Amino acid sequence: MGEEILKFTKLTFIIHFIIGLVFTILFWIPDITSPILGIERTLDTHAMSLTIGALFAALVVSSLCGIFAKEWKQVRIVVIAEMVWLVAGMVTTIVSFAAFDSVMAVLMIIMSIILLALFLLTFLQQEDKLKPLF
Repeated sequence: MGEEILKFTKLTFIIHFIIGLVFTILFWIPDITSPILGIERTLDTHAMSLTIGALFAALVVSSLCGIFAKEWKQVRIVVIAEMVWLVAGMVTTIVSFAAFDSVMAVLMIIMSIILLALFLLTFLQQEDKLKPLF
């Protein structure tokens, strides 16, 4: 297993950081998020939106740690957790598809697939299961 963090890994964390930051801000402003998702803004959806925003904030911090980490062992668990989160998020989005605006749900699934692919490639490269892409 390679100890140094590859450029691809850093790039993955940077991409995830940017996307996560956007989602953190969006979910912390339910007046914006509710119409985008096509759901009615209620006290319940407001609370859920803020909670999801807090989750995204934590993921943003984990990606920030990944950006500044020096060794793979410092962020290995973060990459695994991200992959689990992305798979779980896709499953719940698919199961709850009818509750969302269909265009937004499809975009969320596509974005999750792209991020999952990046984190999976990161993991495989760092674990020496795949030749580094760059």
